[in-house]
Amino acid sequence: MRRLAPAATIVAAAILSTAGIAQQQGSRQTRDFVQAAAQTDTFEIMEATTALAQSQDQETRSFAQAMIQAHQQTSAALRQAVAKAGLDQPKPGLSGDQSMFLAALQSQRGPDFDRTYRKQQMLAHHAALAVMQGYARSGNDPIIRQVAAAMVPIVSSHLVMLEQPGTDENTPQ
Repeated sequence: MRRLAPAATIVAAAILSTAGIAQQQGSRQTRDFVQAAAQTDTFEIMEATTALAQSQDQETRSFAQAMIQAHQQTSAALRQAVAKAGLDQPKPGLSGDQSMFLAALQSQRGPDFDRTYRKQQMLAHHAALAVMQGYARSGNDPIIRQVAAAMVPIVSSHLVMLEQPGTDENTPQ
């Protein structure tokens, strides 16, 4: 019987550590989502600010202004949800890919700028939509899952705006 006690202790410790790992993975999923969502908002705002400074196209400028307003709102909603969930606020900044996209955009001028901006916005919004839908479907924090679900129609509406006739992607060359 004395030999079983240490073995039982080892098994119990292994089970508890496995449960701890599962909890960490769940919280890591949430932290990763929050960071990605915050970076997406920052990227959208920075690209839109660049578009307002560099584009002469009224359609591009209107879209950029709408992106600033929408992503400031989604950023605020995310920060509130993170606070309500008792999580740490995300670190400011962009991902490496987002930094490269922004630098590439900033180097463009004229019609090339407008085309690059729209193409990058299409890519960014498709990626953001996949992230939002994924967390809304299977995220482990109910508060953050709710904000992700609320962002899905917003991001979808941005894609609709980008796909409307008259945009660079849909205008015959």
